[in-house]
Amino acid sequence: MAQKWRGLELILSRDVQSESATTPIELDWVAVSDVLFPVDEEVLEGFRLASTPVVEAAVNLPYTQRGIHASRSYEAVKQAISSLQYTNVYGITSQIVKTLLEKHVYSTRARAVLRLSLFEVERSPVTKAETLEHFEAVFKSYGHRVNGGHVLRNFVGVRGTGITACPCAKEVIREIYLNGDGRGDPIPTHMQRSYCEIVVESDGNVTLTQLLNILKNSFSSRTVELLKRVDEAEVVVSAIQRPRFVEDVARTAAYLAAKQFPTLPDNHHVSIRVKSLESIHRHNMESRLRTTLGEIRRQVENNRVA
Repeated sequence: MAQKWRGLELILSRDVQSESATTPIELDWVAVSDVLFPVDEEVLEGFRLASTPVVEAAVNLPYTQRGIHASRSYEAVKQAISSLQYTNVYGITSQIVKTLLEKHVYSTRARAVLRLSLFEVERSPVTKAETLEHFEAVFKSYGHRVNGGHVLRNFVGVRGTGITACPCAKEVIREIYLNGDGRGDPIPTHMQRSYCEIVVESDGNVTLTQLLNILKNSFSSRTVELLKRVDEAEVVVSAIQRPRFVEDVARTAAYLAAKQFPTLPDNHHVSIRVKSLESIHRHNMESRLRTTLGEIRRQVENNRVA
């Protein structure tokens, strides 16, 4: 192939990436990652967007080939982002996957991940002051070749913060109060900021708003950027009244997802990750779940969760 460099026409005799791999082992994924593209402020589902989307695009690599043609992966991302319309952002990653499979003829699988920072206008709990709350939207697509065509699976997710209040410490303090001179005062416990990410396989009817509501209702209480003193008291008391471990948050999110999307097929996948930045420990706590909506429904039904 002929290419120009500093006025010289070069005839490249070797396509190094297409050469045989010296160690013939198939690789699951080879990606261009942390790809950044600037965008102007937009609005998505009523949420304000002022961010640089972060994209990852990957394909598998057969054992017969030394490397991928990375520029083709970048071009697939650039092509999709250049035509980005945020009202149709749900289709961006699937478009990237389709282009990846077109450009990388040696690959049988492709995936793309797009992350966006969004801001929601909320109100503080008591004074109703307007406050901007940040969360992250996640879009993922996976594709593989089948009979000359391809099959796509699409996912939508959100990642945000909330408060977890420890049920264990609250129970111990309750016992101390009962055996001491406590007079029915609100029972305290330690609490911390926590993160939850929930991603659901979509048929086109899963929205960020639905997922954000699930996330908010899974924590002990929400975090709020702007709090007056009475707002702060309300947030703290609300968290104490609904103490939850990271395990509780993950299970609640799974249950609410199954309840929110009753028409999604049983084989649709759900992934949940919760991380608590522990306030009285140097370590943190995490809880993770990877399952299907059908498995959640089965366990809820068998254990009779109302």
